[in-house]
Amino acid sequence: MKVLLLNGSPRGEGSNTLRLSRAFIKGLGADVQLREVVVRNEKINPCTGCFSCWHKTPGVCIWKDDMPAILEEYIAADLVIWSFPLYYFSMPSGIKALMDRLLPLNLPGIHRREDGGNSHPARYDLSQKKMVLISTCGFAARENNFEALKAQFDILYGRDDGYTSFFMPEGELMRVPELQERAQEYLGHMEQAGREYRTGGVAPATRAALNELLIPEERFLEGANR
Repeated sequence: MKVLLLNGSPRGEGSNTLRLSRAFIKGLGADVQLREVVVRNEKINPCTGCFSCWHKTPGVCIWKDDMPAILEEYIAADLVIWSFPLYYFSMPSGIKALMDRLLPLNLPGIHRREDGGNSHPARYDLSQKKMVLISTCGFAARENNFEALKAQFDILYGRDDGYTSFFMPEGELMRVPELQERAQEYLGHMEQAGREYRTGGVAPATRAALNELLIPEERFLEGANR
């Protein structure tokens, strides 16, 4: 199984979200062929909307940076894991630039989707590719927090079986020394999620364990504000 991990955290190796993603990957099994892209270490220019990748050089962007190699990895991967913290209820700018640069994977035509929206047809057959989204945030609340990010991935990859998501509030607590026992417990649930994902789907009990906060919201707010 070829896995592409897109680490979109500005903290790179210090990412709280990365710890969750690596636990999930560990659960996938020893036969995983992992390619990890640390977005902050890559040269990824912003899309200029020139559409040269559609008309002048089909499938090829004008920028001569690190993105062509990432696109090759993206196309070849069986599973792509998007790993990044929530920034202003969306994604950090680096990983957003990477997502924008996926444009060469599409053809310029427009068709109507079954959900009523419009989209561009795929240049390559990526129908068997699987997607996982893993994101943490610095708030304790789930409500009115991850919804905008989820909506974007729903449209991109499908609302039902198009991708699997894991959203974790209180992500900053993963680095608190006094809470490492609880953090390790949570990482164990993520590893279990990886095992279950590989064999057919994450069990409701594992989902329930991952939906539990590391500490109660009241305690979190008191400590954060102090």
